[in-house]
Amino acid sequence: MSEEKSRFRVKSLGLYLLLGVVAALTSVGVYAGAQYLYQVADSKKSAEQAPLDNPALAETRSDSNNHDAGTTALKKTSESFRSVAKKVGPAVVNIKATRGVKKPKMGRPGRRRPSPGPGPEDEENGLPRDPFWDFFERFGAPHMMPEPGPQTSLGSGIIIDKNGTVVTNNHVIDGGTEIMVRIGSDNTEMKAKIIGTDPKTDLAVLKIEGAKDLPFAAWGDSESAEVGDWAIAIGSPFALDQSVTVGIISAKGRNQVGLGNDFRADMIQTDAAINPGNSGGPLCDIDGNIIGVNTAIYSRSGGYMGIGFAIPANLAKDIVSRLMKEGKIVRGWLGVYIQPLDPELAKDLGLKQGVGIHEVIEGSPAATAGLQAGDVVLEVDGKQVKEVTELQRRIGDFKPGQTVKLKVMGYADKKSRSITVKVGTLPEEQGAAPEDKTENEQEPDRIGLVLGMKGKEVVIKGLEPGSLAESMLGLEVGDVIVRVNRQNINSVAAYKKALKSSKHVYLEVKRKGRMLFFQFALPE
Repeated sequence: MSEEKSRFRVKSLGLYLLLGVVAALTSVGVYAGAQYLYQVADSKKSAEQAPLDNPALAETRSDSNNHDAGTTALKKTSESFRSVAKKVGPAVVNIKATRGVKKPKMGRPGRRRPSPGPGPEDEENGLPRDPFWDFFERFGAPHMMPEPGPQTSLGSGIIIDKNGTVVTNNHVIDGGTEIMVRIGSDNTEMKAKIIGTDPKTDLAVLKIEGAKDLPFAAWGDSESAEVGDWAIAIGSPFALDQSVTVGIISAKGRNQVGLGNDFRADMIQTDAAINPGNSGGPLCDIDGNIIGVNTAIYSRSGGYMGIGFAIPANLAKDIVSRLMKEGKIVRGWLGVYIQPLDPELAKDLGLKQGVGIHEVIEGSPAATAGLQAGDVVLEVDGKQVKEVTELQRRIGDFKPGQTVKLKVMGYADKKSRSITVKVGTLPEEQGAAPEDKTENEQEPDRIGLVLGMKGKEVVIKGLEPGSLAESMLGLEVGDVIVRVNRQNINSVAAYKKALKSSKHVYLEVKRKGRMLFFQFALPE
């Protein structure tokens, strides 16, 4: 009995030991598992909190995401540029115009036009080149022409239909006796003839002889283009065909860019690289439509300086259409010289906008209708005018013989009135008035005038070189001072008195039977 009890105790003890071991192992396993799960959970939590706990890591991940998004956007933009180049590039041609033998001569003088610096041939020798050199070269500023012999000019052009009609700048082909157009990547050269030119907008239309089924570019809407939009220029700078440059539209409506008073376009300004040889090529939008015709640059070196100008497509399209039909542009003409409305005169007359009349040409339609120097044009056929170029274009759009109704305000009586004018034909050339220069020992006045009496009239006897009267106003020896600030002037003393009491001057002058009106602030 005792042995059985003993065996039972041994078995019980063994069972307890076994259970203890199992329990111990189970506890160890549970603990280890809990520790593992805790570490996993803690690791995930740390990873989730890393952007907060570790700013450097968060920034790195953010930069990586932004970099990917930025790269994608840049690739899409690059694809757009590539698409424009493929779409428009085949329609952009290189133009070479050969002129006949010319004798060396000076360009026609321009009294208030600045002299340009050296031309492109001097630039190659390291000499500085003046800003707007291309402008002055094109419009005849005084400088020595090249040596006698055939002269060649290079530029670009745009094919605008499958039959080989090409748009370019007038200055590219002006005077050309032979015009060759290079098309495509295979450098095929074909002859072209001039269909029509318009120097006042610097546009020309050519026709490639024997051309058919050529690639061509489409006109866009320059009016809807805005400052900041992409601008892509394509052309042949320095005869490097199919060169593509990219920028933005920097400004619109640029009309004071050194192209002379006869130039009639509000230009698009761009920072897309435009260099010599780009003239006549297209400025495109991001969709590959022509929004401008590249025309000129502002440069001190002869090359790109971030400022280029293009003729707006809407104007170019209209001029090209008329040239294709008629071969030339016939514009309406009033016979007045106009100027921006001076702020002081606007305030004096209670006006916010308008265009001032500087001079009425004797015998012109304007003179016949009763317009006077000093009048301010407010409306043309019921539509307001704000800018000089706007008035020029509006009148130019009328055909000779048509009538136009103008609303003007008189400078003298400050009253508005309506005038009906029968539009004339704009003359091809208007000669500049000859300059008289007279030495005089008298002391010039505040604006640089030396005055004297001629009968009962106060006459300009001399001008101080570089003075306001000479360089800014363009007054001339022999001009008669008629009124200052609406006061009749019948003596030198009356003139000095009127000038002494004024800060801003309205000056009426008679020159060879014509009345001129000037407005200016007196120097301090």
